[in-house]
Amino acid sequence: MKIKSVEAFWVHIPIPPERQHTSDFGRTLSFDGTLVRIDTECGLTGWGEAKAQVGGMAQNQALTCMINEEFAPLLVGEDPRDITRLWETLYSGSRAHYALREGRVLPVLGRRGITISAISGVDCALWDILGKSLGVPVWRLLGGRRAERRCRPMPRAAGPGPTRSASSCSAISRAAGSARSRCGSASSTATRATRRAACTAPRGVGTGSGLMCDAHGTLSVAEAKRFCRLVEDCNLAWFEEPVTADDKRGQAEVRAATDIPIASGESRVHPPRFPRSGDARCGRHHAARSRDLRRHHRGDAHLGLGQRA
Repeated sequence: MKIKSVEAFWVHIPIPPERQHTSDFGRTLSFDGTLVRIDTECGLTGWGEAKAQVGGMAQNQALTCMINEEFAPLLVGEDPRDITRLWETLYSGSRAHYALREGRVLPVLGRRGITISAISGVDCALWDILGKSLGVPVWRLLGGRRAERRCRPMPRAAGPGPTRSASSCSAISRAAGSARSRCGSASSTATRATRRAACTAPRGVGTGSGLMCDAHGTLSVAEAKRFCRLVEDCNLAWFEEPVTADDKRGQAEVRAATDIPIASGESRVHPPRFPRSGDARCGRHHAARSRDLRRHHRGDAHLGLGQRA
């Protein structure tokens, strides 16, 4: 099996003004993403997706161009089932032959940002092809299900303030069984308002559900610890990304200061970004995070805490 062609498309979907919302990512005017299509000589097609920013709106020219102009020539003619080897090739660039020979990564420059996002889009498409070639879903290739119970969907309730977010969270959860929402900021007034929302929303999300709060990495260590103290009696399922993902010790400090489960990891997008097992402080943080998320694996209400425009 050989790769015949690789093509990326920038998908731009404008959002009507009446449906736009404002969050810590700014006002969302459109939804943007880059779709990656990989065709094989045997007729199989794999699809992947890449994004230039965490929020829905982004300028995807550079990301799309990188896949079409830089990665596609490296992939055409290769076996799409060699996913790890191709990942290492894209990551290490012109040093790929050294990396593959030595058994370790030798990245040229793009260790983060849109380079990794572009690789991710290609990676998803390659896994799609592998699953189709074997006649099994990708989740089966990655180890299968953990439990028979299926995760519930978690729609997001966005609103201009924590009070509206809390009521939206309750309304959506009653209809869909779960919800997620953004609200609040790092300011004292907004943080206390978020606490009221956090302590109010769970009464509407139903038996067996919980409320999750996401700061999107916008708080300082002191602000995150203060917020945890304010909501310690609200029975949060977990508190996600309290500080920037680059501050591993800060996250560990927040984790040590509260018994609220701390969730993180979505911003660490490839193996070198995770702490080494020898880093005891960060290692405890990630072990605790894994244990916390296992305890709260149900899809529940999600409350976003971030700096609002």
